Amino acid sequence: MIRRSFVKQYLADFGLLFVGIFWGLGFVFVKIGLNTGIDPFYLSAVRFLVGGIILYGIFFRKVGRFTKKDILAGVIVGIFQFFGYAFQTYGAMLTTASKNAFFTSINVIIVPYIFWFLHKKRPDIFAFLASVICVMGVAVISFDRKMNLANLNFGDILTIISAIFFAGQIATNGYFSKKVEPLKLVIMQMFVAGILFVINIFIFSDTSKIQKPAGMMLIAIIYLTIFSTAIPTVLQTFCQKYTTSTRASILMSTESLFAPLFAFFILSERLSLRVAVGAGLVLFAVLVSETKLGFKKIEE
Repeated sequence: MIRRSFVKQYLADFGLLFVGIFWGLGFVFVKIGLNTGIDPFYLSAVRFLVGGIILYGIFFRKVGRFTKKDILAGVIVGIFQFFGYAFQTYGAMLTTASKNAFFTSINVIIVPYIFWFLHKKRPDIFAFLASVICVMGVAVISFDRKMNLANLNFGDILTIISAIFFAGQIATNGYFSKKVEPLKLVIMQMFVAGILFVINIFIFSDTSKIQKPAGMMLIAIIYLTIFSTAIPTVLQTFCQKYTTSTRASILMSTESLFAPLFAFFILSERLSLRVAVGAGLVLFAVLVSETKLGFKKIEE
């Protein structure tokens, strides 16, 4: 029995590592898609609507009907998801895939402060320590030797804003997942985000310039829809049952490690020593926030 449980946890951890890999490569395919000239709202609309349809098609028997409570929860979380991906995707147009991934990972540092605001539960000392390290990392990336903001561009700022919304998504998702069926919540928020992206296409985008997906544009859409949205969601849903939330968070946060590796080999992106050191501090801050450096037992 113990061996079987160990095998399940091992497989679950392996599955969550693949989630990190899929998400990490997703940053590269977002960049590839945007480089083809695809409209950012169109890219995200297809990604979430088709991804939601795929998930509903797989789990429709388990999901059943959506109640008003399910819909309300999905709308609230979906709005945060929409703004998170909207700022992140536009940020990706103006910065590198590597920096897009690094700055997105800041959301892990922000979450405890949102819980502090909502539940009046003060973050522990490790959350504050992680925040200080994270700010140091962002500063190292952003400032040059003369303390000028030479390395922080508008795309980086948009990505940092996206991290705030992603933190809001994580916080609200954690709250509502205890109130409604998690799978229903995931599918509903994807549909909500997808619909909001469609609405914004008609408000902000030039629909006459939207192209029929082909070539690398089509490949990017397929990857982001299936391998960066649908499959990771399925893996995360099932694998988290057999491992701890801490291990899951750490394994999935490896997206910030895999993104620059894939960007290096596929997009030929190069990291300067300054950016590499700053990124290392940001990733260390994430680990401090998630692991408490092993000094404090984490409530599961």
